[in-house]
Amino acid sequence: MDGIKPNPMYRYLIVLSIGSMLGMQTWRILFNNFAVEVARLEGSQIGMIQSFREVPGILALSAVLFLLLIKEHRLSTLAIVTSGVGLALTGLFPSLIGLLLTTLTMSTGFHFFQVTGPSLTLQYFDKKDSPRVIGKIRSFSAASSVVVAMLIYFRRRKWL
Repeated sequence: MDGIKPNPMYRYLIVLSIGSMLGMQTWRILFNNFAVEVARLEGSQIGMIQSFREVPGILALSAVLFLLLIKEHRLSTLAIVTSGVGLALTGLFPSLIGLLLTTLTMSTGFHFFQVTGPSLTLQYFDKKDSPRVIGKIRSFSAASSVVVAMLIYFRRRKWL
């Protein structure tokens, strides 16, 4: 495991995974309140948006086609940036169509990263180290998810 940490791909994947999970967890926690309180959506509309959020998961198979045009590590970065753009724009479009489009954008980036991240891990680390690397990356992602949940909780309580 000592030889893994100096590997730049290890740090790269950890940073991307943390960014992916920070964005997704923030969206999960805040979306329903934002949709009801700001966009004034009803339950059926929120359900429709949640259903459309999974469409990019099915379309993530098309990542293979993008790999014909762009290197996989660049596609991973582009996926995280796409997810971040979708998240950043969410607050600017408080309507059904706006939330639908920003959710699709965010979800497309998230799902494409979920395809390319593990693939890069398996490419850059040998069979002996890959399970440990995947486990470490997942543990950083989980920790970042807990941290963002705590930050939102404390912010809502006005403790921060």
